[in-house]
Amino acid sequence: MLTKLLDSLGEENPQLVRELKGRLNRRSVGIVLFLSAISQCLMGVGFSQKNCIAWSDGVGGLCQNYQVVIQWKVAFQTLSFMLALLLFAGGVYLLTSDLGKEQRRGTLNFLRLSPRTSQNILLGKLLGVPVLLYLGVGLAIPLHLICAIAAGVPLGWVCGFYAVVAALGSLIYMASLLNGLLLTQVQYQAIVSSGVAGWLGSSFLSLIWLLLNWDTSNVQGDGLNWFFWEVIGQNSYLGLSWMFMTLLVGSYWIWQGLNRQFKNPNGTLLSKAQSYGVIASVQIWILGFFYPVINHGYIEETLMPMMLGVSILTVVMFLLIIPAISPQRQTLLDWARYAHEDRRQGLKGYSKWQDWIWGEKSPSVVAIAINLGIVAALWMPWILLWKGGFYVTLTAGIALLMTLNLIWIYSAIAQSLSFIKFPKPGLLSMGIVMAALILPPLVFSLFFKTFSVNTTLWMLFVFGSPWLALTEASAMAIFVSLLGQLAAIVALTFTLNYQLQRAGASHSKLLFAANPTQIAPKV
Repeated sequence: MLTKLLDSLGEENPQLVRELKGRLNRRSVGIVLFLSAISQCLMGVGFSQKNCIAWSDGVGGLCQNYQVVIQWKVAFQTLSFMLALLLFAGGVYLLTSDLGKEQRRGTLNFLRLSPRTSQNILLGKLLGVPVLLYLGVGLAIPLHLICAIAAGVPLGWVCGFYAVVAALGSLIYMASLLNGLLLTQVQYQAIVSSGVAGWLGSSFLSLIWLLLNWDTSNVQGDGLNWFFWEVIGQNSYLGLSWMFMTLLVGSYWIWQGLNRQFKNPNGTLLSKAQSYGVIASVQIWILGFFYPVINHGYIEETLMPMMLGVSILTVVMFLLIIPAISPQRQTLLDWARYAHEDRRQGLKGYSKWQDWIWGEKSPSVVAIAINLGIVAALWMPWILLWKGGFYVTLTAGIALLMTLNLIWIYSAIAQSLSFIKFPKPGLLSMGIVMAALILPPLVFSLFFKTFSVNTTLWMLFVFGSPWLALTEASAMAIFVSLLGQLAAIVALTFTLNYQLQRAGASHSKLLFAANPTQIAPKV
């Protein structure tokens, strides 16, 4: 029976069967069973206490009758933390160390050459490598359920908790594999990744206990709305469902990047089409927290600081998206040289703009502009619904335009620097962008104490400053700032066009330009 099951499973996922056969031996399974039994016995002893119910009549008499009481609620909470942290930290350590071994042995490239799909191989890794850990945690689930029932915890809440932990574990596992593929041969990577996963997992579980407790009388803090739903408050089931869906969407996008990175380590982490989905989903998720405050009366006073926070979250997101969709230098050079041939051999309706918008080898500046357009399309209706009047709405719209312009300028700088011959041009370009983000506010804060002094310079060079400086800026300062951003956009566009035209020159043309006398025959 077991042999037939393994054979059928091997036809579907050979990688999973290899992982299971390598780990599910008698010795390993026996050790897991022994440790699980010992741990559960110690848990039972540790959370039980004796209460005396009958004492002897004499002075200083001894207890004649005991009643054993088990602290079921404490046991349930402790088991919840221990099992979840064991899954997070232990699973990440096993997956990262296994991936490191595959890379050192050179078998990872062998797996890439397998006729099986990358999804099939990665799924086999995710399910097979931590299988002993899954077994140990699964053996403790009955005790955990007994503690929950005895403590009066609703089974619906427990099932929701299991779903959230499983979704968070999937996200952390896939993120650890992606990190292992991106950062190869890093010392102590498994230990560091395991520690980070444990810290993130414990922080997440603490939020669940504080904000989504099954006992609403123990919920800490005020309610939190997301669009029309109170996801944190009196209805913990709604909060768990919202958290589960959030983790599910995050896991989906990480899975897309992991799959692409495994198939082609030299390609982009995300396609341009996927980047549009990532930006839209993250921005909708952020917008959900800000949408309910439209009806509040204090919106005019807190409008600009709120949008400054949104801008910071947005630029962090774009700092991750820009390198994720930007091709490597050699890919850009090849695309510039042979794009016209690909278009000539392609479909009749193929155009250069289609390649810029959807192609994976073209520069990312057009895709970044589309992503910025998605941000504007999502936030402008919210700005128009503000109750601050025409002046406040106009100011916020201009500030949003300036903010998005700066993000595009950063992306164009990063793309332009990708053409430079450098050992790691990606690190160079992102380092320059980070310097452009961090240095101007530090330098300006030393020379100018307030935004009212040289507001034009603040709005031109300091990211996020329009949200605070526009209220003190004159119309001329705003016009000059917008004109300066437009000039920078035009200059960077011409620079990128020049770099692409230069890279697209044929080898014969380059040789002729370098040695014209050697090309023409002597008479």
